[in-house]
Amino acid sequence: MKLRVLLAIALVGLGTAACVVDWRIGSMLIARETRQALAAPGDFPVERVVLDQAGAPKLVGWVVDRKGSCGAIVLLHGRGANRLALVQRAKLLLDAGYSVVLFDLSGHGESGGAVQGFGYNEGQDAIRIMAFARQRFPGQKLGAAGSSLGAAAFVFATPQASADAYVLEQLYATLRETTAWRMPFHFWRGFQADVLLAQMPLRLGLSADDVRPVDRLGKIGRPLTLLAGSTDPFIDRGQVLAMQNAAAGSQLVWFEGAGHVDLLRYDQPRYRDAVLPFLATKLCRTGAGNG
Repeated sequence: MKLRVLLAIALVGLGTAACVVDWRIGSMLIARETRQALAAPGDFPVERVVLDQAGAPKLVGWVVDRKGSCGAIVLLHGRGANRLALVQRAKLLLDAGYSVVLFDLSGHGESGGAVQGFGYNEGQDAIRIMAFARQRFPGQKLGAAGSSLGAAAFVFATPQASADAYVLEQLYATLRETTAWRMPFHFWRGFQADVLLAQMPLRLGLSADDVRPVDRLGKIGRPLTLLAGSTDPFIDRGQVLAMQNAAAGSQLVWFEGAGHVDLLRYDQPRYRDAVLPFLATKLCRTGAGNG
C-alpha cells in the first residue's frame, strides 16, 4: 500500500514538474524582445513614423519616399528581429525604383506589445501598416514582402487589408507542423508540439488550429511568390509544396542549401532575380525594374 502511495506521489510530482517546464518554455517563446531605440544607418535617410491607436500596440517604423517611384513596398521582419533586419532589402528596392515602408511588429524593436506571437495576432499590425501605406502613397500599387513571422502577418491580414503583390519568404504552412520540427526529440514530435501548444488559448486567446497560413493563401487572390530554403530545419518541403498548391498560380523559388536564414544575405543574386522582375511586372506600370 505504501509503495502505491509513493508511486502516485512520484507520478504527480513528475507531472507537475513537466507542466512547470512546459509553461516556462512557453513563456520564453512568447516573451517580447527587449525594447530598444533603433537608429537608421547613415546612408539610409528615413522618416520615423509612429502609429498610435487606442486599444492597440504602438507601432514604430521608417518610411522612405522615392520620388517618381513605380510603387511602394511594405517590409515586415521575422520573429525575434526588428526593422534593422530589413534595411538591406529596403536599399535594394529603393535602387529598383520603389518607396519603402519598414515597421517593427508588436513585441519587437521599438513597437509596443507584451508578447511576440506567430503571425496571427501580428496580422492586426499588418492591417494597420498597410492602411498607413495606402494613405501615404495614394494611387500607387502596393507590394508586401515579409520574412517568416512577417510573411505570416501579411497572410493573416487578409482579407481586411491586401497588397497588389506578395513576396513571402520562409512562411510556414501550419503552426503545429513547424513547431513539431523544432522539438528536441525525433520520436513523437507531433505529441511534443501538441503538449507545448496546448497553453496557447490561455496565453494568446487562440489555438494552434487557428494558426494555419496554408488555409488562407488561396483567399489572397493576388500575385504571390514564395521563397524557401531547401534545407530549412523548421519548414520542410512538404509544407512549402502544400502552400504553393493552396495559392493557385503562385511562384515558388528554392534557395538550394539554405536553412532558416536571411535569404537575401544567403544568395543576393538569386534573391534579386526572383523578386525584382516579379515586382516590376506586378507593380510598375512600365514593367521596368528601375525608376
